[in-house]
Amino acid sequence: MIERSAVFLTVCVLAACAHFVSPREKLQMFEEPFAGLHTELANCLVTKLQSYSGWSFRMLQFKHRKYSDAGASEVLAFDTRYMPGIVAAYSPANPDAVIVEEMPRVEILPYAHRNIHSEAAYTAFAILINQIDDTMVKATLQGDHYLGDIAWKMLKTCTGSSHHF
Repeated sequence: MIERSAVFLTVCVLAACAHFVSPREKLQMFEEPFAGLHTELANCLVTKLQSYSGWSFRMLQFKHRKYSDAGASEVLAFDTRYMPGIVAAYSPANPDAVIVEEMPRVEILPYAHRNIHSEAAYTAFAILINQIDDTMVKATLQGDHYLGDIAWKMLKTCTGSSHHF
């Protein structure tokens, strides 16, 4: 009887541990060339993401990074439910929270620092926009399928490719 209990307990613990959120590599969903400049497209995208009122975006916080040495910009969406250091007074999960809706400042970093932080655990999606030449960029989206798809459609409206939003 004790052996059965020990085996059952071991199976339960293993099953519970298998469902923990772990920092995994986010799969690439889209990659496409667009006309435009990486800085202008990233600014447009951040503006649209900040103003989007969909319920699924309420828990997201955005960062806009510019890699001046690589001619690239990146827009990241972080799920605040998993971010360390979020104070309840400012958390979107708190209905009484003080929500600060200001545009994120552009962080200028060297490209070598792109993945130096351990942000993968709470990154919902990331859109990297690389400048190919004077008039074209290549945009790459990695992350959550649902949220990323909405953000990708917003990016297309910034380039004039689509009019969904």
